[in-house]
Formats: sequence, structure tokens, C-alpha cells
Amino acid sequence: MDVLVVRDAQAVVAGAAELFLEATAGATAARGKALVALTGGTSAPPLFEELRGALRRRIPWDKLHFFFTDDRAVPPSHPESNYGLAQRELFSQVPVLDTQVHRLHGEANDLAEEAQRYASVIREIAGEPPRFDLVLLGLGPDGHICSLFAGRESSADRGDTDLVRHVPAPEHVEPHLDRLTLTPFPIVTARSVALQVSSGKKAAVLEQTLRGKEDLVACPAQWLRHAVGRVVVFASREAASKLEGQS
Repeated sequence: MDVLVVRDAQAVVAGAAELFLEATAGATAARGKALVALTGGTSAPPLFEELRGALRRRIPWDKLHFFFTDDRAVPPSHPESNYGLAQRELFSQVPVLDTQVHRLHGEANDLAEEAQRYASVIREIAGEPPRFDLVLLGLGPDGHICSLFAGRESSADRGDTDLVRHVPAPEHVEPHLDRLTLTPFPIVTARSVALQVSSGKKAAVLEQTLRGKEDLVACPAQWLRHAVGRVVVFASREAASKLEGQS
């Protein structure tokens, strides 16, 4: 795991965007396509802005397939939809076809069935075992990644066979909406993972993620320690203030 401590939030975004370019270019050169799993949350809009800006011309958009690490149980027009955010802030402004974007149907009546459907889509495009070329993540204040929330026993289940699961609405996380999420398996087997941490308010949970005693229920982000591919943590100086050896 590489921990890159950078000046500020903008440098975090710039670093993640460069890794996006590197990972997608490498994958398309090697395999003809690149499979990217996008996150939502506060880390997504600045990254989308960076990708549609100066880097846009260097990204092989026509060879990319986009998935989502998680989404809320809402229709795509809802303001809490991760897909809706990506559609507004990225897909509508870059040369990507609808067939390249694979969204979670948060509006589905049966979310467990939708989880199975999405897992089948991943396998159809990524093969077996499925492997993403890049997974983009933010870090939740409770140590969650995707919708693998702290305090839930299911967050410690690697999920090798199901890939995607329905998560009932978390009591301590706003908004109180059910979720669909990738299991840890697609994360730990990805070729590259980028974790963006900009806020100084997350210094303690970042320290727990990287240096704390392992407890995957208390801090699901510790799954990144089990990754078989490259993991790069882009952390601002404030966010990294509690890490050993960092000033």
C-alpha cells in the first residue's frame, strides 16, 4: 500500500486523477478495455471535475466501462443517487456511451434481486473471476468504504460469491436509505485502488485504517490491507496528521 501525503484537497484530487489515467491507459493497452468502479460522496465531484478538464483528451473514454461501488435505494433522478451525480458531473460532459455505463438500479422493488442482477453484469463484462482495473473510494467518518458500514458483521464477510449485496439503511449514517454495495471481494482483487482522504476530520479514522489493530467490523476500510493489487492512499497533510512519521 502506497500512502502519498500531499499538500491539500486539490492535490489529493490531482493524484487520484493521474492514477485514473495511468490505470485506464494501462488496462486498455493490455486488454483492450478498462473497468472502473466509481464512488459517490464528497470525493466524487472534485474528481469528476478534474477528469473532464485538462485530462479529458488523454483518457481513452471509448474503451472504458463504468460501474459503481455502491448506491442508495433511490431512482437516478434523486439527489442522493450516485449514478445521478456521475451522470450530471461526468458522463454528460465526456464522450461516453450509455452502453459503457452500468448502474445499480436503486429504484428496484427487490434490492436483493437487483444485487444478483448487478453481480451478473459484472461477471459478464469482467469475466470470471471478475477483476476491476480501478476502484475509486472515499473514506467514511466511521471507517466505511462503499456501503460496508462499521458495526455490521456483514462488513467482515469477503463476499467472494455474491459480489454485490443489499444493505439495510444504516442508523448512524445520513440519509437513512437502504443501499446496494460491492462486497469486499471486488475491492481486494482490483488491479488498482485509489482512496481519497482530504479532510482533517478523518485523521483518526485514517490512522485506524492504516495503523490500527485489525477489526473489519469496527473499520471495514481495513479491507484495503488485504488487497492483492496496488492500493494508493492520497491523503492531505491534515488528513495524514496522525500517521506515524508524518508531520
